[in-house]
Amino acid sequence: MQDSVQTIVSQIFIMFLLMFLGHLLYRRKMIDETFSKQLSALLLNVVTPAVLIISYQRPFDREDARQLALAFFYSVLTFLVAIAAAWLLFGRSKKPYAKDARMCVIFSNNGFMAIPLLQALLGPEGVFLGSASIVTATVIAWTYGARMLSGENRTDLKKILLNPGTLALLGGVLLFCSPWKLPGPIFQAAEYLGGLNTPLGMMVLGVNLSQAKVLSCLKDKTVYLISFVKLLATPLLAAVVLYILGAQPTTAMALLIGVAAPSGVISSMMAQMFGTDYRFSARVVAVTTLLSAVTMPLFLVLAQQLW
Repeated sequence: MQDSVQTIVSQIFIMFLLMFLGHLLYRRKMIDETFSKQLSALLLNVVTPAVLIISYQRPFDREDARQLALAFFYSVLTFLVAIAAAWLLFGRSKKPYAKDARMCVIFSNNGFMAIPLLQALLGPEGVFLGSASIVTATVIAWTYGARMLSGENRTDLKKILLNPGTLALLGGVLLFCSPWKLPGPIFQAAEYLGGLNTPLGMMVLGVNLSQAKVLSCLKDKTVYLISFVKLLATPLLAAVVLYILGAQPTTAMALLIGVAAPSGVISSMMAQMFGTDYRFSARVVAVTTLLSAVTMPLFLVLAQQLW
């Protein structure tokens, strides 16, 4: 318990340091809104797919493949729980931030926040199984999320199949199942790209927060409602679903750590890309990140008791 709390607090502190750097660079006019938007596009189209591909660079094993397939199945179910919760709260809302609020409920910072916890609590197996949540989030963001933010009413199969998230998933799974892996230099280049995910993402969020009225969000009841649903209600519902379905302890904990993480910076970056209220998303990400220092340890203790 103490180790998990220290890991969570440490990650939150690092995130806020990187956010502050983005804020400082924006205030010093070293970064402007246009450059921030370009960085968001770079992260979503290049860096995040690189993270997904390198996560499957490991020797194929039948039991690993079976457990990973189960992890994907359970991960989809946890996202369906989050999507349902977001729809019940904001599906019919006419507020200008309604779509962004739904994104903040659905998507977690399950990479930067979750991976250190997975490593500390569950080891390499936990990181491998937890990657299912990261991959699922990316694919859903580029399909359901992109469609919701853009306001499109029709399903574009071309966009679903050819978006960066889906292509990265297919490429990663094919590499995992095949005897061939990425050559050393290409793998190293992909690792370097993947390493940009957290620092650039947090700096972009810091820029977005600079443009928002950060202090006003502390008085916004909607932000606290989203925080409650994102950090407590949705993880609890997901835990009940996994428990009823008989998910194995390691798989369940690996996925629930991602579900319980604060709202993901991808919500703010995609909002900026599609022209919705990304400043609202940035405020929610900041507040849920701060509150997660209390909620995540409590939830992890409860989940450990269940399994």
